[in-house]
Amino acid sequence: MILCSGNPEDKTIASGVREIMPQCDFASRATGYDLRFWDKGSEEHFRKHIVDYDIFINSSFICGGGQLQLLEACHSEWSTKGVKGHIINIGSSAEFIGPTNTLDEIYGKYSIQKRALRDRSLQLSGVNSIRTTHMTLGGINDGKPGHEAWLKPIDIATNIKWILEHELDIKQIYIEQSYDDNKTTMD
Repeated sequence: MILCSGNPEDKTIASGVREIMPQCDFASRATGYDLRFWDKGSEEHFRKHIVDYDIFINSSFICGGGQLQLLEACHSEWSTKGVKGHIINIGSSAEFIGPTNTLDEIYGKYSIQKRALRDRSLQLSGVNSIRTTHMTLGGINDGKPGHEAWLKPIDIATNIKWILEHELDIKQIYIEQSYDDNKTTMD
């Protein structure tokens, strides 16, 4: 059973996952999950239900280290209950923005959170027979202006499916759309 964070009604990774893996369930406020964990009940709800799954696609960026909290909660619950699952953590090419980069003012906290997610994902890989994969993406075409040449949600989902089905334990992968700077859309 697969649980993916995000609302598949929006143009997100979750929408691509729904298209490629229609048997997947989704965790978002629209489906009764508040993944921000602002109150104790929301975290308890996630922890109670995550043990019903053996694949978790941690795809929604949540300010304040929310993705890292989801990774920790999922890994902890699966370890306690003996679930030998696979967690896919979605990172960003912003992980490579350093503290002295001029973009730091805009992306500083975001890049730090994505690096922390990557580092912890790699630390937990294989612990208690739980696989973790950190997928660094070079932009998602979410329909916003300027994002047309970035990765389509369906292509990201296709790669997630490939990772899940692959015989090797893929701990980290980087995917970025190659495009011509003179084009505004992909063919």
